[in-house]
Amino acid sequence: MFYRLLLIVFILLSVASVVAQDLPEPTPVEVAAADGLALKGDFYAAGSAEAPSPAVLVMHMYGSQRVAWLPIIPALVEAGYSVLNVDLRGFGETGGDEDWTAAQTDVQSWLDWLRGQEGIRPEAIATMGASVGSNLALVGCAADEQCVTAIALSPGLDFYNVQPETAVVEGLRRRSALLVTAQGDRESAEGVKQMVAGARGEITAVFYTGSAHGTGLFTAARLRDPLTETILDWLDSKVPEPTA
Repeated sequence: MFYRLLLIVFILLSVASVVAQDLPEPTPVEVAAADGLALKGDFYAAGSAEAPSPAVLVMHMYGSQRVAWLPIIPALVEAGYSVLNVDLRGFGETGGDEDWTAAQTDVQSWLDWLRGQEGIRPEAIATMGASVGSNLALVGCAADEQCVTAIALSPGLDFYNVQPETAVVEGLRRRSALLVTAQGDRESAEGVKQMVAGARGEITAVFYTGSAHGTGLFTAARLRDPLTETILDWLDSKVPEPTA
């Protein structure tokens, strides 16, 4: 418990040091999971009922909280993407017990919530995660036929029994995924290479130097801007334009 508190303090300090833009005001969100747990998050709206926007569901890594995504949220919203930034079960305001099987089901609960918002284009929703959150993003997007694309920062072949290889190779074969990792993050880097080797869909891997992991990639000053640009370019190229 003490270690987790220290980690959370470190995350807050790190995020505060890299967020250069004013964050838009979020709307607190609570969604009932399949087992009744109250899932908590923040919703940053970029669209409206008259002009609905595409959206991105973002999920943090193990031992973290949704605050870890704050460095990129202003850029996403400014680019026209609404963002649902959530605390995974067992962490942050969501709390409860860690349950990674249930966490995979939670992804669908969040996607269903997003599609029910009048300011969201239901056919233009993507998932994004870090570490085990990236595994959830891949598995969750593959399981949801309407999910457009998944972005995974430091995914692995097996984080807490969330195994995305089948999702990448089979589930996303008619869609796409962006896998981002650091060369020195060996478990993730080797996993990404294996997933890409077997992929049948449009799967792109980006390898950075160093060993930063997950949302830790944003705290490396030399990576923050190019990583943000890579993510935005990917979303712009994969999310469909609104129909007339």
